[in-house]
Amino acid sequence: MSRKALEEVNYEAIKSHILDPDLSPLSESQQYLLDRIVSIAKILDKNPLQKAAISLHKSKFPDLSNSHAYHDVRMAVRLFNTLHTFDYDFWHTWVINDIVANINKCNNDGSPNARKIIAMEHANLLKAIGERPTDLEDPKRLEKQSFYILIQNNKTTVKLDVDNLHKLPEATIREINRIVFTGNEITEADAEELFKT
Repeated sequence: MSRKALEEVNYEAIKSHILDPDLSPLSESQQYLLDRIVSIAKILDKNPLQKAAISLHKSKFPDLSNSHAYHDVRMAVRLFNTLHTFDYDFWHTWVINDIVANINKCNNDGSPNARKIIAMEHANLLKAIGERPTDLEDPKRLEKQSFYILIQNNKTTVKLDVDNLHKLPEATIREINRIVFTGNEITEADAEELFKT
């Protein structure tokens, strides 16, 4: 009888081995390989650099050769999602789609038991979706804003940057203050005088 590779073993057999290792349906070599793969997967969670992970793995399994250690790493990456390779968005979408498909299937059934399952699945769906995310802040709001004072005379508009007002001559600033705070309209002569200074 040929030995099955760990990838070819039924997941129910692996699950029963994990739940009750004393009555494991796996052979001793498969158990040893599974222990090694789970061990290196846990190590890869904390140490994503392969070289560091392999040295830790070999310290736990000293009789292991380099080629077997690298084989364990490749198999662990293929069989287990580590914190560094876990695709949360894919998993989240998959869970939501699975719950919705189950709700649709139970809707077609219409039995009282199906209604109970629908209620439970709705609760699961709310947990999977989570709270509504807060709106992201507008990134442009954090940018520097420019404020201008617009002065218009005979269909000619001049923009004065508020940040650069301190660079204007004092006489011009006094005239702008007089115009802004008195609220009186200026004459053409006042505007010409303002633009000259």
